[in-house]
Amino acid sequence: MRTRFTLLTLALLLGVSACAMDPGAPGASPDDSGSAGDTPSSSAAADASSPEGIWGNPENTREPSLELHEDGRLTGTDGCNRLMGRWVLEDGTVRFQEVAMTMMACPDVDQWLASAATAVPADDTLKVYDGGGNEIGTLTR
Repeated sequence: MRTRFTLLTLALLLGVSACAMDPGAPGASPDDSGSAGDTPSSSAAADASSPEGIWGNPENTREPSLELHEDGRLTGTDGCNRLMGRWVLEDGTVRFQEVAMTMMACPDVDQWLASAATAVPADDTLKVYDGGGNEIGTLTR
């Protein structure tokens, strides 16, 4: 059973890394699945409530943290497992998309960030919500 789980995890990670091809790289095809509004605006970076940047403390790998990259990628940890995916900003709400994560067992770690569906930035706080709209946690800059 453990071998099957290990192989499934490896397959997931390889699939995610294959999907993470740089769209500007030679041989990469443009993504025509999204609309022009799906990419975060670089002008939002000047706004104090812009979601772009680091939330939480990535130096402490036992605590949740997220980095919302300018190009719409997200990376981070739930305090144990690594997260990767995409994000878009719609009407002041961050929507997490295509989020994948490693699947390690993590005793004594509250993995609330794994349930994140949306978030709302306000100054130096990012309020994180699950798919049901319930606030599940906050991250600070």
